[in-house]
Parts: sequence; C-alpha cells; structure tokens
Amino acid sequence: MALVNYEGSGSSSSEDDPPNLIFNTLKRSAALPTAVTLLGPKKAKPVEEDADEVIDDPALHGGRIRSFKHERGNWATYVYIPALACAERLEEFQEEAIACLAPDVQMQANEPLHLSLSRTVVLQYHQIDEFSRSLQVALNSSTGFASTLQGLKIYTNEERTRTFLAVQLDGAFTEKVLSILQPIDKVMHDYRLPKFYAPPSFHVSLLWCVGDHEDLLNKKLKELRVLLEDQDTLELAVNEIHCKCGKKDFTYKLK
Repeated sequence: MALVNYEGSGSSSSEDDPPNLIFNTLKRSAALPTAVTLLGPKKAKPVEEDADEVIDDPALHGGRIRSFKHERGNWATYVYIPALACAERLEEFQEEAIACLAPDVQMQANEPLHLSLSRTVVLQYHQIDEFSRSLQVALNSSTGFASTLQGLKIYTNEERTRTFLAVQLDGAFTEKVLSILQPIDKVMHDYRLPKFYAPPSFHVSLLWCVGDHEDLLNKKLKELRVLLEDQDTLELAVNEIHCKCGKKDFTYKLK
C-alpha cells in the first residue's frame, strides 16, 4: 500500500506604462532624461505559479524524497478527511510511540492528521479552480456520518523509501467511505489522473521514517497496540472533505 508526499506554488500581473506626453510649445536643446535612464529598465513581475520556488533538497524535508520531480507550475494535490475529533488523543499516542520506538528507529509525527481519499497527484496551476469546482459538484449529494478508527498497521510508499505507522478506519464504515471515494475517483478519471489504491485501505498515518523499516515496526506492533488501547474511542467525523493544492486548501461540506 502506498502513501505519498505533498507540496505547492504562487502572483502578480504586469501594469501598462502611462502614455508619453508630447509638448509642442516648448523646444529643448537637450532631451530630458527618461525614466529608464533614471530608474533602470522595468523588471517583469513573476506570474503566480512561479512566485514560490521549491528546492528539491531532502535535507530540508526530514530526508523525504519526492515521488515526482518538482517543476514550476506543478501543484501537488490530494483529497482527504481531516481527523479533527480525535486529533488530541492521537497526538498523545504519537509522542508515546516515538519514545517507545527510540532508539531502534527514529520516527517523526505526521501532520496534519487526516485520512486520504486520493493519491497525491499533480495539477497545473490553471487547472486548480476547475478541478475544485468539479469536486464540489461530485460531492454535492454525499452525506456526512460519524465513524471510528481502530487497529494499527504498517505501510510503505511505492518506492519503499519511507515507512509509516497508521491507525485504520473501523471496517464497519468502509462502505460509507467508499460511497464518498467513488465520485472523487470519477473526477480523477475525468482529469486523466490515477484513482485511489485498489483495494483501498483507509487509514490515518501517524508516524513516518525514512527508509524501509516495515519488518522492525511489525515486531513492535504488540507494544504499540497496548499504547493505543489506552486511548478512548477514536472518533472520525466525516462531515467535510478537503482538497489540498500546494498551499491552497479547499473545503466541501457534506449534507
């Protein structure tokens, strides 16, 4: 099962120079200095999608390596359910689990906590608003509901360059989440983007580390499950869907 990375971009429009004024009533022996002479040539302002340059340096992102190369105008995009109702309890577990796994493996907390409903895909800047509107239309008939999380599982990304510890969606709510995933998958298909993983395994990623440490973490699962059992019921309120496009975050309220 693969998990993926996230990231984004930024706008300005150029202004027309004022028209030149010509005065025929005044003759000059020498021309006055022009604005270009005094101020230098006018510099072009960057367009929005090029305003924020992203540097592909894994050292700046905890050693993470992009699943796809960053290019100007490309916006990493994913759809998700925010895990707000249980965030505080999961954050307590994150701290305890990091301490439990050290020094065998150095884990880092995943933020913000969420349940993914898409892969991380790439949109061009000019596609963002239209894509968001398509999601809004697709989700118009979707109804919200309350669900719970339970059970830990280990995942790696497709390249096996990162390992994740996640808490799974209670299987009793899989069909309801699938009913929301289906219209999202259709939008992805319409934009010629990959659909969600099949079969889906809905979960909230809690911790991650660089490298393939699946075997080591599986050996620690029993200890970690004891820590998770100490937490109260982990509620996941599914009443809104979010779409993260670079630095933009769109919200779609469910009925």
